Parts: sequence; structure tokens; C-alpha cells
Amino acid sequence: MPYIELDNQTANNLTAQAKSRGLTVAEYLSRLVPPAPNGHGDAPFADELDAELDELVLDLPTLPADFSRADIYDEHD
Repeated sequence: MPYIELDNQTANNLTAQAKSRGLTVAEYLSRLVPPAPNGHGDAPFADELDAELDELVLDLPTLPADFSRADIYDEHD
């Protein structure tokens, strides 16, 4: 089971919200946070996103080899 660390005020608020609905904190949180689209957590979603990005074909010029931070901030103080 995943573990998250909360400050006392947030933990107390979550406990009160869950109790007012007749739920445990775990049940309440599971209703607040929707399941992952593929039901497997973040990793497969990230893999799917990477695959979609790989499919994008953008015909853009590349940056020059000597591109530097100074090129970005040249017009600023």
C-alpha cells in the first residue's frame, strides 16, 4: 500500500471529511482520486504517452551546435 506524508491539519481535515461521510480515510481518498485510465498506475500511461510523442513528426529546424544560454537571454538584463 502506498504511503503519503501529510501535515497534521491536512490529516485531521481528511479524517473529518471521511467520518462525516461514514467512510474510512482510505475509502474517502479512493473516491477523490480517479483510477488510472488503464488501471495500471502511472508507468503504462507514461509509456503510452511516449509512444504517442514518438509518432509525432515535426519538420522543425534543429538548434545550432553552439546554442547557449546567452542566446536565450541576449535581449534581457
